[in-house]
Amino acid sequence: MKKNIIYLIGIWLFFAACSGKANDFTGAMEPEYASEDMMAMSEELKSESTEPNIVPMTKNQVNPTNEKIEKKIIKTAEISIEVEDFKKARSAMETLLKKYDAYVSDESEQNYDYQITDNLTIRVKAEHFDNLLNEVGGLAVHVNSKHVKLSDVTEEFIDITSRLKNKKQVEQQYLEILKRARTIEEILKVNEHIRVIREEIESKEGRLKYLKSQVSLSTIHLSMVQRIESSGNYPSFGYKLLKALEGGWDGILLFVLGLVYLWPFIIITVFVVWFIIRYNKKRKQKNLDSGAK
Repeated sequence: MKKNIIYLIGIWLFFAACSGKANDFTGAMEPEYASEDMMAMSEELKSESTEPNIVPMTKNQVNPTNEKIEKKIIKTAEISIEVEDFKKARSAMETLLKKYDAYVSDESEQNYDYQITDNLTIRVKAEHFDNLLNEVGGLAVHVNSKHVKLSDVTEEFIDITSRLKNKKQVEQQYLEILKRARTIEEILKVNEHIRVIREEIESKEGRLKYLKSQVSLSTIHLSMVQRIESSGNYPSFGYKLLKALEGGWDGILLFVLGLVYLWPFIIITVFVVWFIIRYNKKRKQKNLDSGAK
């Protein structure tokens, strides 16, 4: 009996020792190989990627350390001028563009009987904006209108830069998680998070690039007008009447030319009409003869 009890106690101690070793082995496993731990980190990063703690900066938050921050100003201007000689003014404009290292990004020219109009969109470095605008005004015999707008985008610039930095840090953390992924499901989930965060990064980088372009290069919308008549008035009634007569004569010529082009159709039409009229006359005559009998 004692032997049986000792035997049972021995078996119980053996299994208890094995269980302890198993627990020691599980505790010794590195957490990076545990799928649940890895996906928990992924979910945590996913919540961080929404940036719940990041809010748009206000004027009081832009420079909390009182450090000197370079202002980001977008300069645009719209100016309409009247010139005495369009060709000379346009040539002088080309000289100014070379002088200030500017260029025309868009141009539209219209020629009317009473005036010539040229609309230009000019891009120039921000430091040359004021000088070029003043010299453009100097080309005019009369400045019809002028409007200058300065947009301060410093807050937006700093805010996007900060958010972009945070997004890139989150992306790097996702890449580290991807290195520790062991199953296809884990790899796909982490790759989906990386794709989303990459799209957000590219969107913010695009906006930041646009702001830098607008800040570094200012825009001037210029409209140059030359009146054809020296008095600067619209054409007189006699001039309009003469143009109307010319237009009427041109219309007659076009009508004659149209008849010439359509002569086969006209001949066929005349022949068909003549045949119908003749047929109707014969039919009426036949009916009259039948009634007389």
